[in-house]
Amino acid sequence: MRTKHLIPNHAAGLTYANAYDGAREDHHHGDRGGGAAADPFEGFPDAVLGLIVSKLPFRSAVAASAVSRRWRGALAAAPALDLDFAAAFPAAPRRRTAFAAAATAALAAPPHHPLRRLRLALDGFFDQLFAASAAGHVASWLAAAAARGVQHLELHLPRSRLAVLPPSLLTCTDLTSLTLRLDRYALPLPPLGRLARLSRLHLASVPLVGPSDFFQDLFSHCTQLASLTLEQCHIGALRLVGAPRLRSLDIANCSWEQQSCISIAEMPALRTLRYSGAMANRHVISDAYSLDEVVLATEKPQVKLQGPNLRELLPLESNFWAVNNLKQFARPEEWSKVRLNKPSQSKRRRCSGDEVQYDVIGGRGKVIVRNLRAIRMEYIDESKSGLELVKLLLKNAQVLETMTIVPSMDGLEQAMFRRRVLKFRKASRNASIQFCASA
Repeated sequence: MRTKHLIPNHAAGLTYANAYDGAREDHHHGDRGGGAAADPFEGFPDAVLGLIVSKLPFRSAVAASAVSRRWRGALAAAPALDLDFAAAFPAAPRRRTAFAAAATAALAAPPHHPLRRLRLALDGFFDQLFAASAAGHVASWLAAAAARGVQHLELHLPRSRLAVLPPSLLTCTDLTSLTLRLDRYALPLPPLGRLARLSRLHLASVPLVGPSDFFQDLFSHCTQLASLTLEQCHIGALRLVGAPRLRSLDIANCSWEQQSCISIAEMPALRTLRYSGAMANRHVISDAYSLDEVVLATEKPQVKLQGPNLRELLPLESNFWAVNNLKQFARPEEWSKVRLNKPSQSKRRRCSGDEVQYDVIGGRGKVIVRNLRAIRMEYIDESKSGLELVKLLLKNAQVLETMTIVPSMDGLEQAMFRRRVLKFRKASRNASIQFCASA
């Protein structure tokens, strides 16, 4: 096993060359004295050996700890552990017992060996016979990680009746980053208010249906939270209010109940909003003037819209706006509205047939976009009224610097579309229009 490239150049004043030279001198002295040759890694402390094995897959790290007595405690001193059951023991006999023993030994280190990062991916670990003992192992592993002050935790639990979040998760009070990927988790999430240092939370495949004060408790106690990601969650009503330091919000590929709603308010530090996948059928967003980047990659809603779906989604007072996958709005009854400013009169631009439709509202026929500096639009063409939207933004974005367009056509049609766009009047003298071949 080659490990030279895994050793830092200067680790506690030791380098591979210095240690190897010292070991070589000991080797020569041993030869003259009739003793055994010395291990070239004998001079490295446990922290350096732990750093080496932390760069290896868990299966290789377990094998490295059996090389010699000097390496026996290296895995327990590792500052980062990736415990992936499916990758570590794919087809070994009694592989669940072997994995549990190796993971317990790796985490059972004294507190003076801190653990910065832990990933637990347990797909396939909860089988029918081992599930009860697997739940106990997960609880003990998280308790051991809490004792070593784990700061970044990523936990993947498979679909199982006994694969539940243990109470020892809440004892990891030093956590700054938490990722929970729970496959069809049926129980409500426990309140995370005890994790006061949490600055990043990523929830994946988690049901968020029914009345719950989870986010209210999260925002009131985890005041350092700066990034929130919801990925492939099943959501009914999502109320995100009162996060004073939240800077990034990402809602990706979530599924929604029939009467679904998103409410976002009282987030003075919010800079980035990314919204992709299926949409809720109502959005209420207020005081979004701090946004610097808004990225939409939305598909058609799962239920028929009962009103203007995006009317409250984008005040567009941001410095960057990206619109992706607009072709997903396939039928006229699913058209959306984008409100650029508070209107006194409506100015509508619509298309006919089974095309995408835009309804743009502006005060007295004029839309004011104050701070919009960069726009990226994907899958835009003339037949889907994208040309009208491009014309509208160029006409009213007074400080626009860059507009990037990814057309959905090729060849001659794209050339004709490009010529028409370049003829539009631009409110900003510094506006540059760029065309990309692909997203």
